[in-house]
Amino acid sequence: MRKASLRFTMLVFLIALVFQSTPTNAATATYADRLYSPMFITKISGLYFITDSWNHRILYSRDVKLPISQWKVLDDYIAAPHSIAGNGTIFITEDTGRDRLIVYTLTTKGFVRTQAIGGITGRPHRTIYDPATQKFYVLTSDTQNMYTLSVKDGHVVIDSKKNLPYMEASYVRSFSIIDGLMYFVSGPNQILVANYKDGTFSLQQKYDVPEGYRAMNDIKKIGNYYYITVYYNQFIRLKDLSDFSTAENLYTKMGFKGVPYYMSYFDGKVYVTEIDSYSAIRSFKVYNDEISKIDVMHDYGPPNAAVLNRKKILGT
Repeated sequence: MRKASLRFTMLVFLIALVFQSTPTNAATATYADRLYSPMFITKISGLYFITDSWNHRILYSRDVKLPISQWKVLDDYIAAPHSIAGNGTIFITEDTGRDRLIVYTLTTKGFVRTQAIGGITGRPHRTIYDPATQKFYVLTSDTQNMYTLSVKDGHVVIDSKKNLPYMEASYVRSFSIIDGLMYFVSGPNQILVANYKDGTFSLQQKYDVPEGYRAMNDIKKIGNYYYITVYYNQFIRLKDLSDFSTAENLYTKMGFKGVPYYMSYFDGKVYVTEIDSYSAIRSFKVYNDEISKIDVMHDYGPPNAAVLNRKKILGT
């Protein structure tokens, strides 16, 4: 009887251990099994990258639909990265909470962290690589500085640092390159358009943004429309930036439940990340300005205790 009882007790213990250690759904999963405010998704040289911002890590995979627990970890001790950009060999991301940039080099043996560039004060917030100029551009959201970086002999160097006074000390989350110009959202209640190729970042155009749209996250030109994500909870498109009365809100149509954040385009689809109160990545196709095939690539819902605790370990 004692042996049988012991065996039964051990069996119950093992079953309980399995159920305790194996996530059953997104609500109970550990932070490593889910996303928390994935600010950005992109594809570079055949690899997909996600900046899993409030989980303080960067993930990559060759399969965009692979469960997050099976993605490889590029870095898991980086303070709230917002985006990542690369030229195929050199990749740069923001260590936002620590005011620096991190550089990775893709070698024959995989990724190697090769540089940490400090002193990027004011929350480095968005990084873009521009093939036309073969340079990286980094915007700081708090201090309105634009850094231009280039690669020399495999080493990243800062070419210039320009303060953009036309932002009037506004918090600016992002910029995009559209038709050879740089578009900033939304600045001092304005979308600002600048010349960047000559290195001056001189202001070329500005569009007033009405109240209700001012806390913008990102802008992209797709077909005949400008698509814009807005904090809180708006995803709009319009053809003419000078007339926001024509803005179409796609938030409900897309099925968003959180804050639409950064956008990207690859594999013939537009990808939009969803952050804050709800973490997901959505995609859709656009043909002749018609939206179709709306899909949720990764859906992890509201934050649980595991990711909330993970967020606390570093600054955001």
